[in-house]
Amino acid sequence: MADPTREAVLRALADLWANGCPVPAPELHERLADVGLRRWRSVARRHRGRRLGPDDRLRDLVRGLVAAFEPDPKLVGPLVRDYECVARAIADAVTSTEPPGAVADAR
Repeated sequence: MADPTREAVLRALADLWANGCPVPAPELHERLADVGLRRWRSVARRHRGRRLGPDDRLRDLVRGLVAAFEPDPKLVGPLVRDYECVARAIADAVTSTEPPGAVADAR
């Protein structure tokens, strides 16, 4: 059965690529979706006792994407802005397809 959230993320990544963002190259869409969704959905487990606001969740997602896709995350430099666009697209896809509090905030 297809996961509507994952499908929404894949569409968002394709749109970013089509609009010139260099991070979500077509050959990375599947992996970006998987890493991004896993990171987004595991926030409560990784930050026990803390409820992160939207900006903190985006920063956490950016850190996870950079760590997963860059050989040396300390050298990302200005490309981090493109990872922020990818993180925002993933977050928007998740929040538009999943009910509030689903999966990530379950405690």
